[in-house]
Amino acid sequence: MKKNILKRLMALGLSAAMIMGCLTACGGSGNSGQTTGGNGATQAPETNAAQPTTTSDAQTDAKDDADTTSAADEGNGDAAAAGGTIMWLSNLTSGPQYDANMAYAQMICTELGYNWKVVYGDGFNDPAGNLSAVKNAMTNDVVAVIASQDGGIQNIMEEYPDLYVCGYNSDMASVYDEGGASAACATNEKFLGTIVDGYADGTFSGQDYAKAVIDGGYKKVATVIFPPYAYPMLTVADQTFRAEIEKYNETAADGDKIEIVGEAKVLEFAPLDESWFMEDGNSDLDAIVAMCAGITFVYPTMKSAMGNGLCAEGTKLITGGFENTDDIVADIGGEGVIQHINISPMENIAWPIVMIDNALQGKMYADYTASEQVDSSRFVIDSKEDIDNVMTKTTLGDYDPAKAMLTMDDLKTVLTRFTPDATYAQLNELFHSDKLSVDSLK
Repeated sequence: MKKNILKRLMALGLSAAMIMGCLTACGGSGNSGQTTGGNGATQAPETNAAQPTTTSDAQTDAKDDADTTSAADEGNGDAAAAGGTIMWLSNLTSGPQYDANMAYAQMICTELGYNWKVVYGDGFNDPAGNLSAVKNAMTNDVVAVIASQDGGIQNIMEEYPDLYVCGYNSDMASVYDEGGASAACATNEKFLGTIVDGYADGTFSGQDYAKAVIDGGYKKVATVIFPPYAYPMLTVADQTFRAEIEKYNETAADGDKIEIVGEAKVLEFAPLDESWFMEDGNSDLDAIVAMCAGITFVYPTMKSAMGNGLCAEGTKLITGGFENTDDIVADIGGEGVIQHINISPMENIAWPIVMIDNALQGKMYADYTASEQVDSSRFVIDSKEDIDNVMTKTTLGDYDPAKAMLTMDDLKTVLTRFTPDATYAQLNELFHSDKLSVDSLK
């Protein structure tokens, strides 16, 4: 029962309100969050706030509709496979990146002799909800969990101490933030780290967005983010963006200086309201820098406001997130509204699979000494040529795993069952190589 991701994201608005009320009453602060710099899939901060009495979509999905793909009996490579099932606790339920992830991960698991199972994380990122999703779908052949939500990581590892756990598309803030609810997992030998969706440190995102504005020649811009209590890294990104633009303005000619209109618009997990364009300075922007999955939360409102004469038709969007519908694809690059998209390569899902397989084989890298947050490489779409290449030459276009930018042969160079002297440094070099750049498609 794959729910529409927008429905799930809208549900987070209720969660956000509950969380804020809880934090205000308790005087606490959030200790979890996930960047949306890549696929734009949001994750609510980990919370123990009271939950609705009805069963969540995630729990229902996990119980009634966990997707499992079996490995083929033959053709699983040159070495014996560890076997068993790898479970993905997903923060996505649909969309091009979900479908591409599923196709690619299933191909890799089949090659390595694993089954691949997906369950859907709790819509509130509640620790108990995520644990329930895993428990409801647990079978005795599960050998590892790939987690795209960080709520309840410690609960899951306490419940299943023999399973390896590895993060994907999550900064695992509950593990790595000081005082995080799952901080003990950072040194648990069964926790293998995480590959982040974008950057764990919002400073680098802010620098990237500033460069996109400066290089694009935009002179009047505004920013949009998600709430700082849920996504503190986006506040850091916005602050860094403003600092970088101020630094640029110090030496720019008067006619080249960049104006940032107002403070960042904070979206409470709901689409931008069209009335925002009626506020002073917002109707004639050169660009909107949406650091919050703008393809979903900002772009539709921009198009509507343009049609209603509230937003200048020349206003452009710089953002993250990805959709491959015909109307959106046609509006990317060239004279289109969407001029810059920064996402994480869908091939990143192979990173935790490689780490898990090496651990299960008992052949972990000699230079791997501790779990960590690994930033994603940048996958930037900023021209008509780029989007055409992505749609025709990558798995994001038609979900064909044969078009993956990292092939099975590439992965074998860092899988120690095939390459015993492979290193952790080589793994991260591969996932930050030109192979995962849009330019490699040209």
